Amino acid sequence: MATTIKKIHEWFYYLMENTVTKETNDKIAKVKSKKTKGLEDLAERIVQTRTEYRKDTLVNIYRMMNEVKLEFLAEGEKVNDEITLLEPAITGNFYEDTNFAEDRNACVVNSRVTNVVQAMLQQVKGTFNGLNLENGGASIDSITDATTGAVNGEVTPGKTVTITGKKIRVVPEEGETEQNCITWTNLDTQQVVEQEDALAVNDPSKIILQLPALISGTYSLTVKTLFSSNAVNLKAPRYITSNIKLEVK
Repeated sequence: MATTIKKIHEWFYYLMENTVTKETNDKIAKVKSKKTKGLEDLAERIVQTRTEYRKDTLVNIYRMMNEVKLEFLAEGEKVNDEITLLEPAITGNFYEDTNFAEDRNACVVNSRVTNVVQAMLQQVKGTFNGLNLENGGASIDSITDATTGAVNGEVTPGKTVTITGKKIRVVPEEGETEQNCITWTNLDTQQVVEQEDALAVNDPSKIILQLPALISGTYSLTVKTLFSSNAVNLKAPRYITSNIKLEVK
């Protein structure tokens, strides 16, 4: 009879779209974590349970241990710290010339977790926290008028605006231009105006462009993109519509 291992820890996760497969309705889990724990946090946790140790002493010991690990790795030795196995390796191919070629070969360190970690994972289960991350976490966070400096308010037709957010870089579909993917919707008339001029900056967290000659009214911005934080583009366009109401006088 197989032994059932009691799960005594939970990893809470939310779901987001899967950009890798060809399926259109599949999602992947992302563990909901807090800030990354560093040496100070590790030492503090030990001090909480073992008060005979000083936090600064523990941090110094960790750092000395890391220095020694780096020394061993620099000498081409494997390092097993009981959590991670670190192994020196050389990438790239070799041909008739057996010399190390800087443009083809590289020294790297491969890592994998040890059996200690595998045993810990046997005590962990995943628990859905009920949240589906819409738009893969993409969002428009602010729109700034370069002429007046106004943020998330009045904008000047024909002048430059800076749009900031997450995963907003415009990657058009085949046959489209970047301008086709930026639209401004008049919330009073529902008229949609397409971006006219090329984008001055088109980054994942920032877009800079010249606003079209919009008539007076209240507008929202929509960015259409295939951009993904992975190397593979999205399977279908993502539409990121701002909740910010922009006033054109």
